Amino acid sequence: MKKLQILVLCLLAGTSVSMAQESYFYFNWDLNQPLSNTGWIDKTSSRGAKVGFRKFIGDERRISAGLDVNWNYMQEYKPTETFVSESGAITTDYFNNVFQVAAVASGQYYFPLGKNEHFFPYAGLGLGANRNNYSVSYNIYEDEEQHWGFVARPEAGMLVRIGSRRKFGLMAAVHYDFSTNKSDNYRYKNYSTVGFQLGVMVTQW
Repeated sequence: MKKLQILVLCLLAGTSVSMAQESYFYFNWDLNQPLSNTGWIDKTSSRGAKVGFRKFIGDERRISAGLDVNWNYMQEYKPTETFVSESGAITTDYFNNVFQVAAVASGQYYFPLGKNEHFFPYAGLGLGANRNNYSVSYNIYEDEEQHWGFVARPEAGMLVRIGSRRKFGLMAAVHYDFSTNKSDNYRYKNYSTVGFQLGVMVTQW
């Protein structure tokens, strides 16, 4: 959790320094559906968020670069089972959990619609790292482990600028995350999700 706080503080600090003309900061709600090891967790999660800062390169606002930080919590309830080990057996229901934090450097290409520059469809790619905390919660006990991995995130979305003089806008996007993050104990060869994000942005142009 401390690493997440440091990432967010660095992002905000960088934003306050770099927030100038031709840039935007955003905060989005992020919904995700797991695609890997769905036998362990297959439930869509609405407990996620993403923040980021992006700066346009050039006067035409066709290309931007920035930093995105996201977190997501996935959980699925499993009915009562009996687990047998060398030390004995336990019968209980339980929860499978994954808590993910990721940070990526990203680039985007925009396709402005109309002369008023209110709508900006875009396609982009982010590359970075993610940390996953895998855990099983049963009764008052919990087994867990953490792993890091490389993450690639193609994304397509839309910026909606509300008025030419207002500094607020809307943002929506879909993304696919593929990570080398794996866990032998929880049978993850990699970690991948597809998601939808929706939120607000603060513009500086």
